[in-house]
Amino acid sequence: GLGNPNWKLHHSGDAAEIDAAAASWCANTVRLQVFQFGLLGPGKNGVTVNRPFLRLVKGEVARALHDGLIAVINDQTEGGGDKYRPGMPTHQTEAFWRVMSGLYGSNPDVIFDLFNEPRRAVYPTEAGTWKFWKHGGDYDGRPFVGMEPLARYVRGAGARNLFWIEGPHTAGTLDEIVSHQITGAGAVEYTINHPGGPDAPHNPAEWDRRFGNAAGKVPMTDAEWTNYSSTRSCWANAPISVPAFLAYLASKGMGLTAWTLTPGVLAASADLADPTTIRSNWACQDTGLDEGAGAAIMSWFRQHNS
Repeated sequence: GLGNPNWKLHHSGDAAEIDAAAASWCANTVRLQVFQFGLLGPGKNGVTVNRPFLRLVKGEVARALHDGLIAVINDQTEGGGDKYRPGMPTHQTEAFWRVMSGLYGSNPDVIFDLFNEPRRAVYPTEAGTWKFWKHGGDYDGRPFVGMEPLARYVRGAGARNLFWIEGPHTAGTLDEIVSHQITGAGAVEYTINHPGGPDAPHNPAEWDRRFGNAAGKVPMTDAEWTNYSSTRSCWANAPISVPAFLAYLASKGMGLTAWTLTPGVLAASADLADPTTIRSNWACQDTGLDEGAGAAIMSWFRQHNS
C-alpha cells in the first residue's frame, strides 16, 4: 500500500497482510514496496523527508519484524506517469537509501531491494543496455545512477544489509548477469520479477535461458511472481507450469516472494488465509474468474519453511 502515489488510500490494509503472511502462509519474508516520491517530497532538491509517510514505513517494518519476518524494503517508483517512474535510479534514490540506511543499515533482518524494475534504456545491443544498467550515465538528456554506483553509495552510507538487485530487462531475464556482476558493494543477491510474459514458453528450458543457467553461479531469488486469471499475470498452461516452476525454483536453491496477498490474486476472499486455487476451468481472462496460484504457493511456503 505504500508503493504508489495513492498510498494514503491503500496503506490501511497492509497490517492484515503482513500478519497473514506470517500466521497463515508460513512465509519468512515480506517485501514492502515503498514509493520513493512518497518519502521524499518536492522540497529543496526533491529530498525533503515526508515525516508522516516515514512513520508509516517504520510501522510496517516494525510489524513485520515483530511477526518474525525478514523485511525487504524496495524502492518503488512506478505509477503516476514518467514523472514518478524515471526507470533508473537518480540522486533522489541515493537520498532515499541514505534515510533507510540511517534507520535500518545495521539490522540483518532487513534487506535493501535497491530499485524496483530498472528499465529506462533500450540500446541497440545487449552490451549497451547492460553497461548503462551497471554504470549509469545520461539518457535522453537526463542523468541516471547505475546499479553499481548506487550499491556502493548505499554501502558507503553505512548499510551492512544484504542488497537485492534486479537486472535491466522485463520478464525476468538475467542471462548476462555472470559477466555483469556488481562489485565493491559487499553482499548482493540478484533478483528476477515475473519471468516470461503471458505469451512466452513456460518450461525448464526457457527458465534456464532466462536466468536458471546463472543461478548456480551467483546468488539469485525471485523477488516478485504471481499467477492468476487476469491476462496481465497469467500462464495459459498454469495447471502444469505453476507446480513445475515452484519445483524449479527449489531445485535452483532460489527463494520466492509472491505478489500479492489481496483478494482475487493470492487470496480467494477477504479472508487472507483462504488461498485461490487453479481449477479445471482455468482460463486467462480479465473478468469472471478469481482463481489463481495461491494454494500452490501456500503449500510451497509450508513445505520449505516448516
